Formats: sequence, C-alpha cells, structure tokens
Amino acid sequence: MNFELQAPFIIQLVSFFVLAYLLNRLLFEPFGRLLEEREQRTAGDQDLAASGREEAQRMNERYEQELKASRAQAQVAAEEVRSQARVDEAAILEKAREEAASNLAVLRKEVWQSRDEARSSLKAQSEEMADEMVKAVLGGQS
Repeated sequence: MNFELQAPFIIQLVSFFVLAYLLNRLLFEPFGRLLEEREQRTAGDQDLAASGREEAQRMNERYEQELKASRAQAQVAAEEVRSQARVDEAAILEKAREEAASNLAVLRKEVWQSRDEARSSLKAQSEEMADEMVKAVLGGQS
C-alpha cells in the first residue's frame, strides 16, 4: 500500500515537472523575450524622443537668436530711415525758408517800387494842384 500511495504522487510530481518545463519552454521564455524586446524598444523610443526634444530645444533657441538678430536689424534700419527723414525734413524746411525769404525780398522790392511810384505820382499831382490853385487864386485876382 505504501507503493500505491507513492505512485500517484510520483506521477503527479513528474507530470508537474514536465508541465513546468513545457510551460517554461513554450510560454514563459517567449513571453519573457517579448517583454524584454518591448522594454528595449520602449527604451529606444524614449531615447529617440529625448534626442528629438533636445533637437527641438536647440532649434527653438536658434530661432529665438535669429529672431532677436532680425529685430535688432529692423530696429537699426528703422532708425536709419528716421534719421534720413529728419535730414530730408530739415532740407525741405531750409529750402522753404529760402524760398519764403526770396519771395519776401521780391515783395518788399515791389512794395518799395510801388511806394516810390505812388510818391512820384502824388508829388506830380500835388505840384499840378498847387499850380492850378495858384492860377485860380492869381487868375481870380487879376
């Protein structure tokens, strides 16, 4: 009876080890390899993502630097345009002042000429009137 009780136990024990070996060989090892491959791919993807983030950061920094340089150039160009506009404005104002002064001189000359002509005309008319008054006064007494 002793042997009969041990035989099912030994059969079960052998069956267990055979089943464990088969499960390990057919299921657990391939599943373990699959998990390991997945972890390696994930680690590779994480490394790739990290390098992509670093590259994006470098590109962003380069973009910011180029943007700052462009803004500085635009500011310099704008200041040059403003400076040239001030120079042009001063030249236009100076030309307008010169033209105004020239026109004023011409107008003054014309006014002086008109005044002199008016004086001459008035002097001649006053002399004629004086002569006529003298003739009228003398002519009326004679």
